[in-house]
Formats: sequence, C-alpha cells, structure tokens
Amino acid sequence: MKYLGSVTFFSILVFIAFSSFKPSSQTNKAQDEGDDYDTLDYYTMSVSGIKLASNYGAILDKLGSPDSVTKEETQDAQLSNHFEMYFYGKDTFFVMDETVSGFDLKTPKFKIDNLDLKVGDAMAKVKKRFPKSYKLRDVDNSVEDWITTVSIRFGTSDSFLEITVQNDKIISLTTITDDGSDSEE
Repeated sequence: MKYLGSVTFFSILVFIAFSSFKPSSQTNKAQDEGDDYDTLDYYTMSVSGIKLASNYGAILDKLGSPDSVTKEETQDAQLSNHFEMYFYGKDTFFVMDETVSGFDLKTPKFKIDNLDLKVGDAMAKVKKRFPKSYKLRDVDNSVEDWITTVSIRFGTSDSFLEITVQNDKIISLTTITDDGSDSEE
C-alpha cells in the first residue's frame, strides 16, 4: 500500500511537471525581444585600433587632428556634460564626457577590428556573421536601390551597431541608441 501511494505521488509530480512545460512556440513572444538579435560586447569593440569606452585621446593619438569637431545639441548631450563629434572626412567618432562612445563610418578608411568589417564589404559577410539579426533586417524598398539595415544589440542594452547595406555592399556602420520612439522622419 505504501508503495502504491509513492508511485501515485510520483506520477502526479511528473504529470504536473510535464503539463506546465510549454514548447517554445507557445511562450510569450513579448518576453524579451533582445533574445532575437545577435549581440556584441561594447567594451571589446574597436575601430582601427580605437576602443569604444576609451579616453578620447585615443582618437587623436591614432588619427591625428580631425577635420572638424562639433558639439552636438541633442537629448544625449543634455544628459552628459560634454558631447562632441570628431569628423575625419565623411567618418565620425562620437565622444561623450571625454570617452569614445560610438561612430558613424561611411568610407572604407576605417574597419571594426574585432568583426573585420568595413564599408564596402559584401552583405554575405554580415549575413554569415549575424544570422539572427539578419533575419530581423529592415528593408527600405521606397528607393530605387533597396537599402537594408541589420541591427546587432550591444549586450542587453538599447544600443546597437547598425549595418546599412545597398546593392549588396555595406554603405555605413553606425552605433545608435534606441530612444524608444517609433516616429519616422
């Protein structure tokens, strides 16, 4: 009798365990959209030897004097003490509070070292390196030559590396922070 009670109790526990299991297709999809993107470690990123999160002097040491420096008046600038953009031709490095915080690369002059990516590289390289993000790519077909944007999340933050592609070639590599708005300009 004692054995029958133990078997019944064990059977009930197993039933409860399996009945509470849900296949992944039935889980809450709104749970965490971040799981859908490929991710990068912000602190290991470097552009032509300039590490993100390093002192802005690294830009000057590696690249010399910029063509121009502009203080940007944005929402981010108001949240920090100091926000500037260092322009080297069409390429830009962002500096916030004397720290390299991001970039906007539009020429093949610079490359992202740890990813071995630069403007002009083929879309196939992006697709192979970031398959999850590639599946979520944004395609703008409102222009003659479609523009595709692939976003890769920095960790679990709301910041991304955006890779923009046109005619199967990377045309820009940009760090962005999602401000949460869905407005279109």
